[in-house]
Amino acid sequence: MRAHAGEFGTAEDVREAVEVLEMDEVQHGIAAAASPQTMYFLKDNHICLNLCPTSNIMLGRSGDYKTYPIRLFYDYGVPVTINTDDMLIFNSSVSREYRMLYDSGCMKPEELDTIRQFGLRKGLRMNFLI
Repeated sequence: MRAHAGEFGTAEDVREAVEVLEMDEVQHGIAAAASPQTMYFLKDNHICLNLCPTSNIMLGRSGDYKTYPIRLFYDYGVPVTINTDDMLIFNSSVSREYRMLYDSGCMKPEELDTIRQFGLRKGLRMNFLI
């Protein structure tokens, strides 16, 4: 189960949405970065955040790629994937999202590769469930 939560709102909104809706994944969820307790909750419960950097930056939810909260989630051990939002509006691809996070100095190549491999494994598991 996954749903949008925490693109706007608070870290507590993210946690509440996960608990009430019994979610496995959160689309966006960047508000969780404001609370170490929420980040530990996500990590401990293996709740994946499907992050969309360009969308979050363009909507004013994050300042730029260098300070994008993926760094914080990664360091806390929260499972994350890197995605795009609406391509017609935000004009980005998954490759561009990875490149911007690398070019900004936010993430190292080996960290981005770890996230990529996790996303591929997660995608394979989902295909077997369908």
